[in-house]
Amino acid sequence: MALELISDILLPRLLATSVQSTILAAVVWALCRFVPRLSAATRCWLWWLVALQLLVGLAWSSPMALPVLPAEAVQPAVQIAQVAPAAARDASIVFAPAAAPDASPTWSWPLALAVAWLLGLSVMVTRSLRGCLATRSLLRASAPCRDRSLLHALALAAEAHGLRGPPRLRLSDAIDSPQLVGPWRPVLLLPAHHTDSMQPDELDMALTHELVHLQRRDLWLGLVPALAQHLFFFHPLAHLAAREYGLSREAACDAAVLEGNRHCAREYGQLLLRLGVAPRPCAGLASASPDFTLLKRRLTMLQTTSSFPRVVAVLMTVAIGVVGVMPYRLTAATPSVATETPAPAARPAPAPKPATATSRTSTTTARTATRNGVPVDPVDPADMPDPPAPPAPPAPVAPAAPVAPPAPPAPPTGALRGTFTLGTQRGENAFVLLDDDHSIAVSATDELREAQAARRGDAPLLWMRRGDARYVVRDRATIEAIRDAYAEVTALGEAQGELGALQGNLGGQQGKLGARQAEIAVQAATRALADVNVRAQVDASVSAALQREQAGMQAEMQRLATQQLGLAREQTALATRQQTASARAEREARALMDAAIRNGLTERL
Repeated sequence: MALELISDILLPRLLATSVQSTILAAVVWALCRFVPRLSAATRCWLWWLVALQLLVGLAWSSPMALPVLPAEAVQPAVQIAQVAPAAARDASIVFAPAAAPDASPTWSWPLALAVAWLLGLSVMVTRSLRGCLATRSLLRASAPCRDRSLLHALALAAEAHGLRGPPRLRLSDAIDSPQLVGPWRPVLLLPAHHTDSMQPDELDMALTHELVHLQRRDLWLGLVPALAQHLFFFHPLAHLAAREYGLSREAACDAAVLEGNRHCAREYGQLLLRLGVAPRPCAGLASASPDFTLLKRRLTMLQTTSSFPRVVAVLMTVAIGVVGVMPYRLTAATPSVATETPAPAARPAPAPKPATATSRTSTTTARTATRNGVPVDPVDPADMPDPPAPPAPPAPVAPAAPVAPPAPPAPPTGALRGTFTLGTQRGENAFVLLDDDHSIAVSATDELREAQAARRGDAPLLWMRRGDARYVVRDRATIEAIRDAYAEVTALGEAQGELGALQGNLGGQQGKLGARQAEIAVQAATRALADVNVRAQVDASVSAALQREQAGMQAEMQRLATQQLGLAREQTALATRQQTASARAEREARALMDAAIRNGLTERL
């Protein structure tokens, strides 16, 4: 279960966070590279934000959606079949997403990656634990400082830096550089063989450097890059962020030491050279540099005299923290709804009113030619009789009754209620849980009949197949555990049914609006076919009213299409969640069935 949790949830977050951290690290690197006046403290915070982004992206369950991907236009249907809401709510069967019983093998690439990640994390944790044990041994081998003048000087320096109290001071023969160890109860270790040889000014600068670390709370803040480096051991930028943060942190403390005495840069550089290179303790900080490259960079930073404006640096750091640390997820933009005006219905020819034989023949011929698209000779208005009365508009054609969608296929036999994933071919494994409350089947169709045949009355039954072997479990605890594993799948299926009912209602409303629009189009076409004298007798206000009604219905159709699109998105999201929940429930059910076989709770058929 732990490997499946890592492969399903943790690995996608590790990948997404690694991609986003690449962008943030590139921005921070560019700022540090092309803005040389940026202070060491600002650089320290910027690289610390890169490490923080790694942890936030890993822990944040719902990243912020960025609709930047292209979207496809969705064409709403004018007439949608109406589904009765009651029928959707009373559906007795919830069909899970189609997935074969053996869709997820027992061993796959995600599980292999999860194992590899756990092994890498174990190596990192083991190294850290060994370092902590070595630091504890170093503290036990050290001796408390008895020099009262040194203790008094340390207390005065701690008070000057605003600390509640000085750290414990101990001397050790195993170190060559001052070290500050332990975030909970900090201890300042001084090299016993260098303490007597240091000048008072050098000792004061060394103590000030360590006290600045305490003032900045570097022991606590350093846990963030260290944790990110452990969890993202495979990501080179996690190691780069931790390395650059450590360098900028030491440089910031160096700059704080020089602020107290701006004329001691040379002496402080000589002190760094005397301290040389020493390994950094696992649970602490050291004044010496971990390698010669970082020592050279620290000495170079001592030569920087001009600094970036503090206000601009703070605003830039806050902006990068707000925008860069928040995890994002690229999504498609809101699709545009392409509206289409429904085509008017076929225009029926108005029935002419008979007059004389000659005029009736002439008029009928002219209209027939016009209706069929054949040109005819014009008729002299003087030879025509009086204009007939305007024909009555034809009754609107009633829209065809919407055809209900076909019902989902029911199980082959018996009235069952539950979650079914039925196929026509048999996989390697299959199971059927029969219960009056909620039945579950991940099997072929004929295997469901076999399970029903093995059931005794209304008692719950678990039928399962492993290869060619068939088993029956009647243990109530095992059956309830499997049903609980599918509880989320059932709830998501019911939610999909409710959304389907809402979509059916909206479809019915769209169908009614479409029918009314067709009726208005028929009336408009009838008036357009009338001759000039008839059109002159029609009240213009009627046409204006019809146009206003048509415009209002068009807006209503657009609104319903937007709602329909929103429901379709929710339906898609529910389907995705149901597919994930179904795969997870199937894995849990298989584990429970394997346990039932091991514990002797099965009957061999």
